[in-house]
Amino acid sequence: MSNYSVLQMLPIVSVVIICCVSVIKSETCLGQNEKALLSSIQSSLKTLEEKLKGKSASTCPEEWKEYKNHCYFISKDKTKNWSESERQCRDIGGYLVQVTDSSEDSWLVDMMKKAGQDKTNYWMGATDFKEGEWRWTNDLSKVQYSNWDSGQPSGGTGNDCAHFWHSSGYKWDDTSCNSIGFGYVCERAHGSNCLPYSKQFKRRK
Repeated sequence: MSNYSVLQMLPIVSVVIICCVSVIKSETCLGQNEKALLSSIQSSLKTLEEKLKGKSASTCPEEWKEYKNHCYFISKDKTKNWSESERQCRDIGGYLVQVTDSSEDSWLVDMMKKAGQDKTNYWMGATDFKEGEWRWTNDLSKVQYSNWDSGQPSGGTGNDCAHFWHSSGYKWDDTSCNSIGFGYVCERAHGSNCLPYSKQFKRRK
């Protein structure tokens, strides 16, 4: 059962326990066993509430990093091209990262530097479906904020997918979507449960 389902049931459990407590208290003569049972029920309820509060506060899966209202996973796997990386992000409940402002971009750069792999490029979710018209694969919205390196995107046939370019301090570059040797960055909103890749958008040219 998920944490969310347990949280939904907590008020019901509380009412049941309160009713039981009321019945026990209504007896004029409480023995030691009944008093011990009452104390145990109250203690168990308090412990359950504290545990659920702690779990609900932890919104990012293990190995994902939290920034504002989103979770990020930086993969060191360098065997996948852009489409394979996007599919992998979908399979683990996210999507290739969608960068919306400079503060998010700066935070991601710091995380990539801390990932412990020098000279590694990382795929992001931007692609140009129509030459020169860059969009995010997550929701097909146009790329508003960008941090392209000087002279980029270079465009041209085949340079249709964006990545963080280590040689330029992780500014953005466009390259062939079939390139390999890159890591990738996945993103998900708190508490999200994205559909598998096969039921979501697939890149079309």
